[in-house]
Amino acid sequence: MTRPFRRWLPTLCAAAIGALAAGCSRPPDPLAYTRNEFSQTDTFSRPYPVPPETVCEAGKRSLLSQGYTLADAGARSLEGHKQFQNGENYKEITFRLVCEPDHAGKDNAIAFVNAVESTFALKKSNSSASVGVGLLGSVSMPFTSSDDSMVKTGSETIASEDFYRRFFTLLERYIPSTAPAGAGGASPASPSSPPPSGDSAPEPAGEAPIR
Repeated sequence: MTRPFRRWLPTLCAAAIGALAAGCSRPPDPLAYTRNEFSQTDTFSRPYPVPPETVCEAGKRSLLSQGYTLADAGARSLEGHKQFQNGENYKEITFRLVCEPDHAGKDNAIAFVNAVESTFALKKSNSSASVGVGLLGSVSMPFTSSDDSMVKTGSETIASEDFYRRFFTLLERYIPSTAPAGAGGASPASPSSPPPSGDSAPEPAGEAPIR
């Protein structure tokens, strides 16, 4: 063993031991199932005092109003997609809504939602061009063509409570009111209805009536 190598041997050994210790002390990545507590929560569900079909119809209108494309829309379930791009980062949100009857009442429903964010990357592949030349068969020419394709690099369920809260708030705006007209007070008069007989429309303030 040469003398220069002996001089650096303690330093190399110390560096190797330090790297090994750092690798051993790094906490392991949490497994996916460790984050499934199966505790009671309203993050992914919400009850409504209307039939399931009414809830899903309101959910469909909510997603359409936000630019989602519906890939599968049924009476009690639907799936919507929306794409995003930031530079070379491509993301897609897949939103699913399932409406089931609630045993608490005859016309009650529970809305279950789930959204998955997927990440994609642009993959380029070069291929050489081939030209057929009579009896010689196919001859590869030094011309290349680039084929671009999107490759899925990862996906994760969105667990943000605020994300689903905003969706449920918008969904409730599209649920028609089922309360009777006199339940919460007198219903407002229609703008197109004529004024009652014997009463005249109010005149603008500060102007004398026309005689």
